[in-house]
Amino acid sequence: MKRRKTPAYVTISLVFFSLIGIGLAYSYFFYPNSHPIDCIVKTYTGKNCATCGFSRSFSYYTHFQFEQGKQFNPLSWPVFLFFSLQFLVRALVSIYFFTTRRAISTGLIKIDIIISISLFLLAFLPILFKF
Repeated sequence: MKRRKTPAYVTISLVFFSLIGIGLAYSYFFYPNSHPIDCIVKTYTGKNCATCGFSRSFSYYTHFQFEQGKQFNPLSWPVFLFFSLQFLVRALVSIYFFTTRRAISTGLIKIDIIISISLFLLAFLPILFKF
């Protein structure tokens, strides 16, 4: 039996699933006050950047302590939701392909791309405007 090649869309989904999973695992295991990586902007300038507090916020969110997380940086909540949703969608895409061995339709891929870009802009534009 000939083995079917994995479509690029599924490979990209697997890569994003893995990277987001690593980021969420980092947030979960390094609880708010024990993050080993400092903010580069704050280290060099002494000033908070628009994303200061994101690591601590994400740590609280991964432990379901949402109000505490929002206190560190209110801009982190939409970003966390974006990454959580992307993690779930990338997992579903991968599971669908590897269980059915059927490619996802071009129409669904286009819809996914449009929705993902829109949600990305909604989550990240407030951060960009704060700089």
